Amino acid sequence: MKRFLLITLLLPFCAAAQHLQKVNMNLIVNFDNQSIHMNVTQHWVNTENTDTLKLNLQAPYRIKMILLGNQAAPWQYDTISHTLSIALFKKSSTQKVKIICEGKPRIAVKPPWDGGFIWTKSANGKDWLTVACQGEGASLWWPVPQRYDDKPDTVEITAEYPEDLFFKGNGRLIKDIVPEHRRITTWLTTYPIHTYNVTLNIGDYEHRSDTLTIDQKTKLSLDFYPLRDNLQVSRQQFAQSREMLTCFNAMFGEYPYLNDGYSVVETPYAGMEHQSAIAYGNGYKNGYRAEDYSGMNLPFDFILIHESAHEWWGNSVSAKTADDFWLQEAFCTYAEMIYVQCRFGEANALRYINLKKRLVKNEAPILGPGDSGADMYSKGALMIHTMSQFADTKELWLETLKLFYQEHKYQSIDTKELISWFCDRLNGLKPEFFQNYLQNRFPPKLNFSVLNTGDSSQFKMHLSEVSGNFVMPVILSNSKGETKKVFVGSSPFSIKLEGSGWSVNENYSYFILNQLEK
Repeated sequence: MKRFLLITLLLPFCAAAQHLQKVNMNLIVNFDNQSIHMNVTQHWVNTENTDTLKLNLQAPYRIKMILLGNQAAPWQYDTISHTLSIALFKKSSTQKVKIICEGKPRIAVKPPWDGGFIWTKSANGKDWLTVACQGEGASLWWPVPQRYDDKPDTVEITAEYPEDLFFKGNGRLIKDIVPEHRRITTWLTTYPIHTYNVTLNIGDYEHRSDTLTIDQKTKLSLDFYPLRDNLQVSRQQFAQSREMLTCFNAMFGEYPYLNDGYSVVETPYAGMEHQSAIAYGNGYKNGYRAEDYSGMNLPFDFILIHESAHEWWGNSVSAKTADDFWLQEAFCTYAEMIYVQCRFGEANALRYINLKKRLVKNEAPILGPGDSGADMYSKGALMIHTMSQFADTKELWLETLKLFYQEHKYQSIDTKELISWFCDRLNGLKPEFFQNYLQNRFPPKLNFSVLNTGDSSQFKMHLSEVSGNFVMPVILSNSKGETKKVFVGSSPFSIKLEGSGWSVNENYSYFILNQLEK
């Protein structure tokens, strides 16, 4: 959804010496005092030479007991770093750690941009609890690994709560019973999952199910959980999911969480990419909160499409560190263009990605010591759109994009790995291309002049606001629909084209155009 400084989770990447394999979480939710009692069992593989397990836990919990197996374990908690240190009995083994604690998790002020729990009520007056914690991290409400890219292989959550509500979590529904006026519901994921994607949604939900046939043999279950009063209005809006999923399956590859299914759950905040339980709060309106977010008045639900695209870009192919988080949002924003192409045609897709330019602020580099804000979305997507022009054809680019996803699905990658992969596969693409778009505050400036005569057009051009051996594809076109691709760098470049009326086409690359005197 949005980038934040992940202060408590931002650690240098190291080999996976400790890995969280499995999580079993049991929660008792108290709406009266907005607190939870939590019993969390974690299964760890510990291959590094250490007798300490360090976890992040930010919320003001009272830790009642920590067990290794059935034996009490010594522990310490640093209130400044929010680090929970647990003494391990063995340095190299599989460890089963049980943490029993209770407290009041942080309440989000402006979710999802401000993380925490959201305790509210639905329109019919019933209690409603959701959580969003991407920026500040899942340590706001449960103990998590310190390494940002350590995804548990599987997470099982059981919640006990009032009987007139329903708990929607990630993955598959395993158990749902109502003993003695309290409801107990269990959900299980069977794929690796980002800790911030683990979600808790308890409210007066209604359930509607469907099935999408991906090919002649594969079927994907679709499950929608609107609030009860919104069941009818949700039918038409959520129908967009079918065409979107069909498009992304064709363009990127099979939906990555086939066994867990695809589901959408209503939330009181705009949305989040919670894996196999997409958070949706766009009011069942097209655009973004009923505004024409595309700038083209295209009839599609921005939140539904964008957050669902994260199942491929962000949840499956993930950032290795917080500094690499741009790639999740940039590729997800680019996926919006792919969706527009599938549904509304290539001409509308081209216009759609170029209208993203109006959203770029250029207040800070995408990669840098400060937060680049929204530029990681639109500016990042425009960089990818520009990169696509290094491919000889549109078909070759789409094949390359799909291959990139296929080779990295279920993996966490960093910026360096991404750069190396694309530079190895697209002729003429160099690391300086990424460095300039990601580390410079402003995009390249294309300085050009053109002399049109009766039978030819003479171009002179060069780039400024760039560093190193930066080269960018530029498309020249004329009124007949003919095009010519040239590659321009900081050195002077000239080309003479037969025929008149040629001009620089700004639709295929991201730059600032500066026409010079002849």
